[in-house]
Amino acid sequence: MDPDSFHQQPVIFQDIRINPFTPVAGGIVEGFTLNEGVEVAEPIRDFVYQALLKYGYLSFVPGSVNDKTFEAFSHLFGSPRFAGNPQAPRAGTGEMNAIDSSRKKTRTNYIWHIDQAYRPDPQKFTALHAVKAPAFGGETLFADATAAYRLLDPQLAAWLETLSVIHDGDQMGLISMSYREPAKLLDARQKAPPLVVPLVRVHPETGAKQLFPCELYAQRVLGLPRIVSDHVLHIVFEYLRSPEVVAPYRWQDGATLIWDNRIMQHRGVFNYGGQERVLHRAVID
Repeated sequence: MDPDSFHQQPVIFQDIRINPFTPVAGGIVEGFTLNEGVEVAEPIRDFVYQALLKYGYLSFVPGSVNDKTFEAFSHLFGSPRFAGNPQAPRAGTGEMNAIDSSRKKTRTNYIWHIDQAYRPDPQKFTALHAVKAPAFGGETLFADATAAYRLLDPQLAAWLETLSVIHDGDQMGLISMSYREPAKLLDARQKAPPLVVPLVRVHPETGAKQLFPCELYAQRVLGLPRIVSDHVLHIVFEYLRSPEVVAPYRWQDGATLIWDNRIMQHRGVFNYGGQERVLHRAVID
């Protein structure tokens, strides 16, 4: 990758300072506080929004956002909508849903993915607020799919851009493990049939190219023999898992995280034993 693309210096606007989390992805936001009932000025909203596009994900230090202001926080970036399931039910009366380690047992969140990339209209952003974080373990790993694309040899990249992939929400059992009742499972499957997606996609706002196949959903590459398709996907996944493009994030109580769901692949790490891990999630269009 071109070192000129690395994030090396903090960016500052008024009292807000964003420090790079890694040279490739992530920013740590300090000096931002969202108080209940207080409107955030448009210049601040625009600064944070543009920083999110630049860094891929932003972590707001504990105290920036709380349980009561988290939904208002999600409105700064778009329109939140409920996107839970029986394993991740609604949190409160708003559009948030809860991800509780004592309840959510599907384990598919430990496979690399972009949220809902098996649907024609996955959300723009995903935000999480840590109600209770483990004392150790329970990290979330992020991979910048645009940075992974920049690792490719130009000839390989040009060929991959000609290919399409089938994404299936039940490829690794996400839908089957989320709905135990046969009627609800059938309905969920019918609402999410297999979807043809480009192997290389262009970000609609930044114009950056990215590797789009997700290990959780990718079924096969269209038009290639099975073995060739499998090898192509393994190569793509290897680039997406490269240490150069991966950033681990460790949770703290009260921390708030938002990422650009169009380009940031992520997965959880199941290494926190029986500790409690409760996150509230906002899906933002």
